[in-house]
Amino acid sequence: MTGRSIDIALTNIEAGSDMEELYENVCTLSSDPELCFNYAQTDDLKKWGFSEGCFTCLLQDKKDVFIQVIATYSDREGANRAYNANVDYLIKNDYGSPVKAKTLGESSVLFKKKQSDGIAFNLIFLKNRVHAALSAKYKYDNPDNVKHIVGLAEKIEGKIEDIF
Repeated sequence: MTGRSIDIALTNIEAGSDMEELYENVCTLSSDPELCFNYAQTDDLKKWGFSEGCFTCLLQDKKDVFIQVIATYSDREGANRAYNANVDYLIKNDYGSPVKAKTLGESSVLFKKKQSDGIAFNLIFLKNRVHAALSAKYKYDNPDNVKHIVGLAEKIEGKIEDIF
């Protein structure tokens, strides 16, 4: 494997049963020169050494939505700066309360927020030169939701280990 974000993102088969891929997009600053994230503008991404991002949306059982954003950087320091900016953004913009969960990679955080149409989780972690984010919108609050999203992130973490 080459270490590209698309190699790290879970396919619908890897993510598990009843998963359907709705879309996937891979980009670099060359292919999308005005790329930005909620927590970072194009200039930040350039400064941090952003290499590639893979954005995937999956649907489970026709009701639960999962978005994975795998961003690779030229070095660990750039990925770390992106991770910290994302954590700050999630905290400042009320993405929910932190939930105690297994630590993934070198650093990770999981936020949970009850919404009128379900339960939203945002799990982000840093490993090597990869900043990974998983967002899940479960239709129903279920004690297994945390276990499920952490399990998906563990699969992504395993793929990072295999590549780097």
